[in-house]
Amino acid sequence: MLKKIIAASLCAAMLCAQTASCASAAGDYSWAETEIEYCRQNGIMTGDENGDLDPGGTLTRAQMAKMLIESFGADDAADAGGQQFSDISPDQWYYDYAREIRQYMTEPGAEFNGNEPVTREEFASTLVRASGLTAGNVRNSDILTDNFPDADEVSDKYKTLMCIAVERAYFRGSDGYLRPKDDLTRAEVCALLYRVIESVKGEIELTWEDLGVPKTSTPILGAAEITVDAAKEWAASRGAAQLFLDAADIYWKYGELTGIRPEVLYAQAAKETAFGNYGGAVLPEMNNFAGIKKYGATGDATEDHESFATQDDGVRAHFNHMSAYVGLEPIGEVHGRYNSVKSLSWAGTVKYVEALGGRWCPDLYYGYSIVKTMLADMY
Repeated sequence: MLKKIIAASLCAAMLCAQTASCASAAGDYSWAETEIEYCRQNGIMTGDENGDLDPGGTLTRAQMAKMLIESFGADDAADAGGQQFSDISPDQWYYDYAREIRQYMTEPGAEFNGNEPVTREEFASTLVRASGLTAGNVRNSDILTDNFPDADEVSDKYKTLMCIAVERAYFRGSDGYLRPKDDLTRAEVCALLYRVIESVKGEIELTWEDLGVPKTSTPILGAAEITVDAAKEWAASRGAAQLFLDAADIYWKYGELTGIRPEVLYAQAAKETAFGNYGGAVLPEMNNFAGIKKYGATGDATEDHESFATQDDGVRAHFNHMSAYVGLEPIGEVHGRYNSVKSLSWAGTVKYVEALGGRWCPDLYYGYSIVKTMLADMY
């Protein structure tokens, strides 16, 4: 839970009077211009008497402790006065910050090593926990391996928290790589803190376009790029239930009627129903292939989801629901949730599978996961 924005200075070595001077100090940091200015205005980073933030400089663990505790506060329920680091004493400026940051650190050792640089993986993981999330909040445990060739370089203790940081759009890759062992620059710190603080406060809405994964744009509309028989063969190879195989012909029928690519929705249905094996709140006999909830439902129980009389009705509802996203007219009678989507400001604007993230469900990576784990495999 966010408690306050930093109002005090970080330390005398971290001040920037003007964003422009920050960007020119050591390389081009125009990509973080907004974030650097935000941190400067809010006192999150302050520096030397010449107004030099040195955005390319590294962040120490002591500075990280102050920044995160001042930004998010300490957990009052945690025993900050318990176990302490052996290499710090009360006369050091970061003594209290080090004790308080311990609760957010992953497997802290006996020594704090406050003057050591902080790696990208350590800061991102500590930031996730300081913002109020834990390893149990992970949505996509494969997001690192699916997107970054150096994912195996992430330390085991940080992997789950790094997944959370990436899937929440809190942490970006660098030129397509995570570079987890690299030191974190001050410009990167500004970018991370800006995104997390403003997101937690509800001042900015992060979308699928803010994710730091390699960008793809897979159209939802268009003709099928794979035959229904090939799709069935793919589904069967993945252990699909017979009811899911039977539904394929219906998906291709409505694909031709609507102009929505049937393999896209079939892949989505595979994700939503575990290839027709279900196993969650939605039951096979409900013919609900897309996890569509009833109008006004806020829970996630069986009774919160739509139930359709036949497979054809269920598949048609899936296409109608997507029609509200992409801006097409529905076919036949619509379900209640269709009208609720139509009333949203972004209705009719979702053109890519990747853009379903944060719309179809809260997971910003939702659309990417369909492309990478379903469609790519199907093709």
